[in-house]
Amino acid sequence: MPPRPDVQAHGPPCLRALCPTLDLPWVPLGQFPTPVERLSGLDEATGAEVWIKRDDRSGALYGGNKVRKLELLLARACVDGDDAAVTIGAYGSHHALATAIYARALGLRAHLVLYPQPLTEHVLDDLLLDHAFGAELTRVSHPVFAPYRSERVAARLGSAARIPAGGSNALGTVGFVEAGLELAAQVAEGALPCPDAIVVAAGTCGTAAGIALGCELAGLETRVVAVRVVPRLIANGLNLRRLRRGALALLRKAGLGAPLQSRVPVTIETQQLGRGYGASTPAAEDAVRRMAAVGIEVETTYTGKAAAALFRPGAFAEQRVLFWHTYSSVDLSSTLAEVDPRALPAAFRPVLIEGGRLPAEEPCP
Repeated sequence: MPPRPDVQAHGPPCLRALCPTLDLPWVPLGQFPTPVERLSGLDEATGAEVWIKRDDRSGALYGGNKVRKLELLLARACVDGDDAAVTIGAYGSHHALATAIYARALGLRAHLVLYPQPLTEHVLDDLLLDHAFGAELTRVSHPVFAPYRSERVAARLGSAARIPAGGSNALGTVGFVEAGLELAAQVAEGALPCPDAIVVAAGTCGTAAGIALGCELAGLETRVVAVRVVPRLIANGLNLRRLRRGALALLRKAGLGAPLQSRVPVTIETQQLGRGYGASTPAAEDAVRRMAAVGIEVETTYTGKAAAALFRPGAFAEQRVLFWHTYSSVDLSSTLAEVDPRALPAAFRPVLIEGGRLPAEEPCP
């Protein structure tokens, strides 16, 4: 299968500006650059000058931080002639949903291998939306089984791209190298002053690693605070360094000769995880309320915990801080309203019963 006509050969705009001959397939899925805005209503609560990077508006079909990664990951799938994309995530994974939506937009079938997390209304909504956007769903009982099962699914399909959890491998991380360069360009244009710190949720770490590397290539003097929302086994310094090195090596191989112009430290904020991934905390719930008061919607799994780090007393006192918003603000309620929970695979029926979306006595269709 030849590459689809919307796949471009030389990478996204900011990287292409650094190296016009960059050999890096890229497909434009999002709406970039995303805006930056001042959130002066949070200054008193944080003791800081607060700005926000609106990656919640990164795409018309679906926003959040996965769009930038999928522009590269799905472009590679198209170039390789794959007709399906297989990935893994929790029941309410934003990455899994974004993969389903954007794979479908490119004519690829999406296959999602999903594992348990605490059931909230938001998690259940995302699970139903996975089905609404045509994804084939496979349930496993624990995250440890997901990689093996996804390999079996991909092998059965024969021509399928393996998309890593969270979109976080070297190639996916390059999507946020582009984002770091984009931010630096906005600083240079006067859209915002250079932040002392960038605060972002850290799951599989590709977002934080890529932002830091992009800022280094641009010479932006800042630091990245990655707020851990998953166990230390996944979000840790070793993984951050591995993804940064991998992304830089990939770009060098693709022809990027631009030197690093600054050193951007990345620290991991460890105080917001609570009882674990997907488990809400009082601090996250308080952050949801505070952010809503200034017109910003966050949720308690990722962005609420990242926002909670902003409000930790003294954490950013008298600093200029940029909150990188990674949650989609696209309204999918009309699509959700049309989903029949009974149409999901039978393996998910206990999940939907436990979450109250199906009655216990509901017969299978």
